[in-house]
Amino acid sequence: MNWIWGGMLLLGIVFAGVRGNLDAFSEGLLSSCTEAVYFILSLAGIMAAWSGIMNVAKESGLMDKASALVRPLMGFLFPREKNKDTLAMMLMSFTANLFGAGNSATVFSLKAMKLLDEENGGSPLASNEMCMFLAVNMSMLQLVPISVIQLRSDAGSADPGSIIIPSILAGLFSMAVSIAVCKFFERRSFV
Repeated sequence: MNWIWGGMLLLGIVFAGVRGNLDAFSEGLLSSCTEAVYFILSLAGIMAAWSGIMNVAKESGLMDKASALVRPLMGFLFPREKNKDTLAMMLMSFTANLFGAGNSATVFSLKAMKLLDEENGGSPLASNEMCMFLAVNMSMLQLVPISVIQLRSDAGSADPGSIIIPSILAGLFSMAVSIAVCKFFERRSFV
């Protein structure tokens, strides 16, 4: 990946030099770096708050109670998964995604995938549970897409929340298709 980014930067410098726009290149580079820092800072508060809420939920036992409520659904999605910690990490990731804090969900997703990999024996082939987790996590329905609303608000949208209903509909559809495709290939692999 470093080679790709380095190559892109080098090509940009070469093309700017050939066209005689090195000043514009430097100005564009500095302004995009500044915008990136503002973008990160605008999301940092949301991520910190969500991570704190999820840690409180985990420590208070709320996640265990939530796990018990969604056990039938988790049993359908992950029929062979019995590890309570893995299921809790998956549930925390799903919950963060459900409430639109996808950046915060990344931490829980990585932990869940690491636990799933350990259960899979570090095999170079992903287990059905790993594939299903990835598919559901990537297509997860978002009730309130906080990040998108924040970005729309920062960009000056007159109604930043108007994205909620289309987001829910698209999320439901993509999640249903992802689950159906995974279940199809799970059944097919045992034939």
